[in-house]
Amino acid sequence: MGFCLFNNVAIATSILLNQKKLGLNKILIVDWDVHHGNGTQKMFWKDSRVLVFSVHRHENGSFYPMGDDGSHIKIGEGPSAGYNINVPWEND
Repeated sequence: MGFCLFNNVAIATSILLNQKKLGLNKILIVDWDVHHGNGTQKMFWKDSRVLVFSVHRHENGSFYPMGDDGSHIKIGEGPSAGYNINVPWEND
């Protein structure tokens, strides 16, 4: 997924949320990049403890990773519906 071998922010988020003694219940991830953070989106697709806010160039099938994962209508699933926010910028 994406250009990262390991998604440091997603891994750190998962670890922090699973450390009960820290008392963290929710985390916001802001991903501002030229490509959509599809790995982060998929990792927390059904996890309402994480709000993923992704601002990225709209790939429209021409820029890796291809597909509609970065579409504004992709909002999460189940208890996490609405916790995935994509803000695609149109290509010039």
